[in-house]
Amino acid sequence: MDKSILENMLAGTVVIACVGNELRGDDGVGPFISTLIEGSESVHVVNCGETPENYLGVIAGFKPEKVVVIDAAEFGGDPGEIRLVKKSEIMDGGASTHDAILTLFTDFIEHETGAQTFFLAIQPAGMEVGEGLSKTVEAAGREVAATINTIVKTP
Repeated sequence: MDKSILENMLAGTVVIACVGNELRGDDGVGPFISTLIEGSESVHVVNCGETPENYLGVIAGFKPEKVVVIDAAEFGGDPGEIRLVKKSEIMDGGASTHDAILTLFTDFIEHETGAQTFFLAIQPAGMEVGEGLSKTVEAAGREVAATINTIVKTP
């Protein structure tokens, strides 16, 4: 994960929208990360669970300049790999477990607020019902949260 890219994404008023289903193994990495990020006056964290569309009003209410969506995503990487995924990759399908919803979600956010949207994806190892996070994906989630917390705390 390139810290300088993340620093640019977290500049200004930002909402970090964490997406995923905690009951489906590594798909729960987004909500897991939301519990670890401390946030600040300009960086707001929203645990969207598996229905980010239900949080559109909350997110728009922060009047963000940027929205960073964090989610488990199948992009063909190694389990726990962290990657910035382009919106076009989501729209082409296969880059997220929530493809269609996330494209509609970001289209709405961009239209309503003018915010730029970014996707921070973590390659899952497995997403079986009832399984918890794999060790590699949990470690990746902790790395993402620690990096964000470091950036947010830096004056």
